Amino acid sequence: LMYAYHLSEFDVQCAAIARGLATQVPLNVLRVFTWNQAELLVTGRNEVDLRLLREMTVYDSPFTESHPTMRLFWEMMEEFTPAERSMMIKFAWSRDRLPLTAADFSSKFKITRLHTSNPNQSFPQAHTCFFTIDVPEYTDLEAMTQRCRYAIENCTSIDNDGAAGDFQVEEDDEE
Repeated sequence: LMYAYHLSEFDVQCAAIARGLATQVPLNVLRVFTWNQAELLVTGRNEVDLRLLREMTVYDSPFTESHPTMRLFWEMMEEFTPAERSMMIKFAWSRDRLPLTAADFSSKFKITRLHTSNPNQSFPQAHTCFFTIDVPEYTDLEAMTQRCRYAIENCTSIDNDGAAGDFQVEEDDEE
């Protein structure tokens, strides 16, 4: 009796999930996929495909893919861990995964120049609704990486878009 109970204890919840899914996708279509395939289609890959991201990136003048700051940006992205890459996507778009294909993107990733008097001391800013980041015209990979890491680790609220302003960190000369 206990065995039978445990086999069916979640039937009501599973039926509710199935009814909800059926409002979006016909259940007979879902049966074609394994759970791994269905998860991939719904949530995307958990690792950021940098080739796809580069393909889906547009630049605002003066930036181009060959601009020195953008070469530093992509070098930084290559050096980031998979978790940091996901955090960068979340910083820029408020999601931590990319769509599976270029055709699945609702908008391209846009990188614009953040005008600031001291670029290597400034932080990037994100506009998550537009999948856009404003990047200072960094000239130093270490400075860019440090500022971007700080931003992606500490600026996770989308409620403050544009509220932070242009803030800078003074270097500590005693290092």
